[in-house]
Amino acid sequence: MTKCLPAFLSALAIFGGLSCNPDCDSVFGLRITTSKTEAGNEILITAQPPSALEGRRIYIEGKEVETRFAENMGLVARVPDDAAGIVEVRVEDPDCADFVSLDLDVEDASFYKDNPDYVFPTIPEIIIPTVPADFPPSIENAWLNVENIDYCIWIVLLTDSLTGDCIRVFDSELSFEQSTCYKASADTTLLYQQNHLSGYLDLDSNIYMTIHRASGDENFVGRLVSLDDVPDKYKEWSFDVAPDCNPGLPAGAAPVPERADMMLLTSQHNGRQLLIYQQEITGIGPTCNF
Repeated sequence: MTKCLPAFLSALAIFGGLSCNPDCDSVFGLRITTSKTEAGNEILITAQPPSALEGRRIYIEGKEVETRFAENMGLVARVPDDAAGIVEVRVEDPDCADFVSLDLDVEDASFYKDNPDYVFPTIPEIIIPTVPADFPPSIENAWLNVENIDYCIWIVLLTDSLTGDCIRVFDSELSFEQSTCYKASADTTLLYQQNHLSGYLDLDSNIYMTIHRASGDENFVGRLVSLDDVPDKYKEWSFDVAPDCNPGLPAGAAPVPERADMMLLTSQHNGRQLLIYQQEITGIGPTCNF
């Protein structure tokens, strides 16, 4: 009996180590920041702390995918080009359960044109912003989607009645999201009407914005971003417009200006990133400076 005891205890220790590791370093607060995306896009996976994800492998539908670690943010993973529907995202967790599984909804591009709540298409890359060196004199006027200029956020700030200086609060009567191309159209099927928006900038120039839609409010948090953090393709002025679209922008002007000030907003509803650039419409604004 005494000869069997050490062997039994050794086997028990091995079994116990596999099934209940006292040094288990499980990933806490694990989530994907966006609920919907398109094939080929990047997604951001976060945890508490984000550093717990560094070096971990990610599998989507059984395929190991390309990843990069973003300091203080989490792990960025690219969705395979052939992914579709509800897919399984598996995060390596060798100390506890080998892998932890999450679900992701991969939609076709047509979804974003047809959905009644207008879930706007996300940019393919996850952008990790840093503060630009120079804050623009005003954030008023038009802000257009970097890939779809038909989507516009129009911002007007309240002004101090005595000094005429901007107050860091949006004028909710004059600020709204709209269609750049078809704002004068009687087409009531547009998914982004002149939905009013409210918001403010804090003293650290963080931007808090709420779009008020018939389907409910959507809250965003963001800030201006340094152009060093933005892929070069978003800095170019070139864009395609529909044949019957006349947005009044200098598409053919020479020299073609570079898109300068950019704003990165993150939806608090679905985690999607919205990258927009300031397009000043001559003769309309800005009406005040900071």
